Amino acid sequence: MINFDAKSQLAKLIATENIDIQHNNVKTASFDVVNRVLTLPNFKVKNKDVYDMLIAHECAHALFTPAESWKEIGDDKELRSYVNVLEDTRIDKLIQNKYPGIVNNYLNGFDVLNQNDFFSIKKLNINTDLMLIDKINLRSKSLNRLPLNFNTTDKNWLKKVDDLKTFDDVMKLAKEMLDWQKKQIEKLKKLPDFDNHIYAKLYKSQPGQDEGDKQDSNKEDSKSNGDESQDSNKMSGEEINDTDNSTDGNTSKVDDKEKDESGKNSSDSAYGAGGDDISITSLTNGSFEGKREQLVDTKTKYNYVSLPKLKLDNVLVSNKTFLSDFRKHIKSMSDYSSSLSKLKNKFNQFKNDNKKTVQYLVKEFEMKKAATAYKRATTDKTGIIDPLKLKNYKFSDDIFKRLTILPNAKNHGMIMLLDWSGSMHNHLYKTIEQTINLIMFCKQVNIPFELYGFSSEYFEKKSRYDGGYDENGILTKDQANYKHGDAIMDQFAMINFASHKSTKKELDESLLYLYQMGIYYNANYSSYSINGDYYDMIGIPNLFRLGSTPLNEALVCINQLIPLWQSKYKVEKLTLITLTDGGANSGFSYTANFDGEKLTQKAGKEYGEQVIIKDGKKRYTSFDKKNIYWSNERVTGLLLDIIKQKHNITVVGFYLIARINRWDIERYLEDDMPKGIGYYEKQEFMKKKRLSFSKEKFVNVKKYGYDKYFFVNAKSMRVENTDLSSINTEMKTARMKQLFSKTMKGRITSRVLLNNFIAEVA
Repeated sequence: MINFDAKSQLAKLIATENIDIQHNNVKTASFDVVNRVLTLPNFKVKNKDVYDMLIAHECAHALFTPAESWKEIGDDKELRSYVNVLEDTRIDKLIQNKYPGIVNNYLNGFDVLNQNDFFSIKKLNINTDLMLIDKINLRSKSLNRLPLNFNTTDKNWLKKVDDLKTFDDVMKLAKEMLDWQKKQIEKLKKLPDFDNHIYAKLYKSQPGQDEGDKQDSNKEDSKSNGDESQDSNKMSGEEINDTDNSTDGNTSKVDDKEKDESGKNSSDSAYGAGGDDISITSLTNGSFEGKREQLVDTKTKYNYVSLPKLKLDNVLVSNKTFLSDFRKHIKSMSDYSSSLSKLKNKFNQFKNDNKKTVQYLVKEFEMKKAATAYKRATTDKTGIIDPLKLKNYKFSDDIFKRLTILPNAKNHGMIMLLDWSGSMHNHLYKTIEQTINLIMFCKQVNIPFELYGFSSEYFEKKSRYDGGYDENGILTKDQANYKHGDAIMDQFAMINFASHKSTKKELDESLLYLYQMGIYYNANYSSYSINGDYYDMIGIPNLFRLGSTPLNEALVCINQLIPLWQSKYKVEKLTLITLTDGGANSGFSYTANFDGEKLTQKAGKEYGEQVIIKDGKKRYTSFDKKNIYWSNERVTGLLLDIIKQKHNITVVGFYLIARINRWDIERYLEDDMPKGIGYYEKQEFMKKKRLSFSKEKFVNVKKYGYDKYFFVNAKSMRVENTDLSSINTEMKTARMKQLFSKTMKGRITSRVLLNNFIAEVA
């Protein structure tokens, strides 16, 4: 594929300013003078010279051709044709004079196009068969290398063409030349043998058709006859290769095919001969424009969006604010003392039950880390002679003491994103249990951590929309400093539920409230109780109600937070963990549009568009990935890919799901599945994944944007703290060993999140 970044740089250099270059499914270039955005067609051309020539030509139009003046031509197709040829001549000369380095691109590009008969002149005598406007067009396009003959009158016109300075000059000369050419045709019509004149054959037009219409109708004829591929492919970028590969004598790949499927001569097909009127338009320009469309990819759509600059103070809810909100809520409750006392007792029991297992896993983590370090260890000579090796000096140089050098350990850090959406209610209590175990582990091994809940409900919505714009579509700037082209995000909050920066007392209190919210939602939605006792009587602040899933918005925030976090805490190996039970909101549906006066929102995506996200001066896309279109899931993957590329972090995802059926495997495990396997191999592959999900309580799958992605069995993710009370002195040693081993295995494997995190960072 064409390297869009490289071609964008070429266009920027030509434009001589840091404008925004976008490629898309457009036929011609356009330039937004207010927002400084140059939109170029997406050319499907392999040949570098052709592509660079087309890019330079389009940039020249955007820079030198006034769009408003062009519209003044109206529906006069003959005048439009003349203006087009003369304006191309003017702007190509301007861009070539400004950047002499692209002259070779024009030279080689024309040769390639001419070899493929883009101007439909292979069967013509360019000196006797063409009107002056076509000879002028070929003279300019070939950079005066074709054997064109011009008489004295022609040379007078050529001087006027060469003297063109402005678009107004072009308009004036086009009208003058067109009027002159019409008079010449009227003189020819008076000749008795005019019907046999080459002009009468080539320039006859069907009523109501210009050259572009004829091209389109001929293409439709070709399609209706079932011939959509061969002839058009020969004119497309698929067949336009480097000129070095062309044959020496055969200058056209279409010579072998003189007639199309309808039986018409190829030149007739190009010009649409027939009818009574003479079309005083440029045949070579009409032919080129018609065939040029075959070089433009008008099907592939790209959606360019920029990541907005968030106002972090209006997005982040600090841990201290979280504690304050909860304290105010508890004080507002009547008779909360008894329930709060019960909750604290239950929470302390939970911590004590988990403490020993977490400590065991800490030791296991240190052992794994040490083993990995020794595996990567190197030895080096110290320069000190080892007396025990002196006896070997006659046959070995290795008589020095050696030192084992262990690689320095990385400073780890962890950021967790907890889905605070309504669908999480069934899994929230178990997820919070797992998360608290993970936090206890991080505290034990001194790993800096932050736990954020991403919520759509914390901030009061100020309009009927979720996003940051009012009912008139004018953007507000509560959460972001939006600029033209920015993705407009839904209103959201990042609530800091727990942080390593907190004191021990604050952290315990934070985890207590988090534990309470897990119990509350289980009890509230499913009459869930622990040992028959309800712990939801305290309730929760309304600010922490469950809502939608602003995951993509949270990732935009994380993209801004990570460099600040890494710098402050000197973290070398950061792990980002997402804990969700579904995909992101349909955010990014709108983009900011600036019309020179106000910033409004406009629809920002269509089905089938490929995503190109701009973050600062860099662009990120996923053309090499499968089906990276505007789906919320794919945008999530691309955002994660951006974060990984920019900040060199590890991303681990946990997807909480109650069951994994055939449909889930087909949808989520597709990237895991070996390519080209048969039906039975496919079934066996799925069976192994389902077995892992059932037995190990999770299954590891490939997922775009993630280093590791786990489907976690949400039904079986309760943290187990089974004791050894069933062991007694009457048991045999083997039975005791078996029960002890089973108990410890249950304790460890039930901590799905912690186990997999340890495996990643050890």
